[in-house]
Amino acid sequence: MSEENELFPKDDHFRGLVKKARRHSVIRTVLISLLISIIVFFSIFWLNSFLMQKSIQKYSMDDSLWNYIHGANIESNGTSYNYNLLSAVGKTDFYKDIDGILVPWTPSERVFSIFGKSSLVTSSGASTGITLIGADRVPYFYNGERVIEFYHPKVNNENIVDDRKILTNIPEDKVIELAYSFDDNYTIKEVEKVFKDDMVWLWINAYDEEEMRKDNEVIEEHDKRGHTIIGDSAFGFHYNSREPNGGAEYFISSLEQMKKKGSNKSSAEDLINRITNNDEKKLTPENLEIIGVVVTGSPKELMKYNDVPMIRAATLGVTVDKY
Repeated sequence: MSEENELFPKDDHFRGLVKKARRHSVIRTVLISLLISIIVFFSIFWLNSFLMQKSIQKYSMDDSLWNYIHGANIESNGTSYNYNLLSAVGKTDFYKDIDGILVPWTPSERVFSIFGKSSLVTSSGASTGITLIGADRVPYFYNGERVIEFYHPKVNNENIVDDRKILTNIPEDKVIELAYSFDDNYTIKEVEKVFKDDMVWLWINAYDEEEMRKDNEVIEEHDKRGHTIIGDSAFGFHYNSREPNGGAEYFISSLEQMKKKGSNKSSAEDLINRITNNDEKKLTPENLEIIGVVVTGSPKELMKYNDVPMIRAATLGVTVDKY
């Protein structure tokens, strides 16, 4: 045995070199693994950010176009984003312009994922007030402010609200928002002749005959008080007196853009079909049917419309201090 051991003598130096080599190999493997992990992590992070930004750009444009045509006298006040590794949340604030006074309105949030998915979350909006016996109107409220409502000219409401009669009860240091519903369809030019000085938003007839028929059936069978369209759900556009047709071109171009692609494609197609009566007429400013407007100003300023015959109904909206 001693002779065999002598054939393979112990070499402490060699053994130390082997251990050192193994240690270096382990360290190198750990460092390489760590480097690869860092590269993979940052690659995933970069890809995540890239896909997230594409998703945000896509839906932000869709939402911007939709918000322009949807919601009476409601404007976007910008969107802020909160990011994490796998998702982002965009919060869009809205406001109403009441004769120069900006009033915060219902915000919305959209959640974006790295997989291209998105979901829209709207915070609690308008809610009905307390029903009073004999009251002409049970208004909706948001943050303590009344929400405007419209009456379609082809819906046979038995109880039509006319809040113009309460203008004399509102202090003159207030500015208000009123929604006028018309007795028929009118052109932009016809509406401008009457309301140009105080008009801020135009309500467009985007409802088909079948929808009106169903509403009338519901009123006849169940709800004699009538059916209204809440302002937050109405379709139309903000009035711009500097534009030849008050801003109708941008409303039309927004619909046409949404019709081509995006998350609101089918909704835009449906709206265009309703407005054009399934292509019986062209989608032009001259062919838009205006069935209501929103005006803002002091109670005294708006009293000049108290005897306008084309106004079928009037509902009071936001009321704020002038100063």
